[in-house]
Amino acid sequence: MVDLIERKSLKLLAQAGQTLNQVVAEGLCDQPQQPLMRAMLAELRAMLDEFEDAYFTE
Repeated sequence: MVDLIERKSLKLLAQAGQTLNQVVAEGLCDQPQQPLMRAMLAELRAMLDEFEDAYFTE
């Protein structure tokens, strides 16, 4: 069961990485949408918190 939780946690971390890439891509636009970036960063923080809780908690 631990392996399944770890794998799901790592998938969540991968999703967080994709979200970070989206934030960077938006920031590189000619006219970045800061409210969108802020929302994506909030989502990223939540994913990282969820990852940390699931992966490092026994």
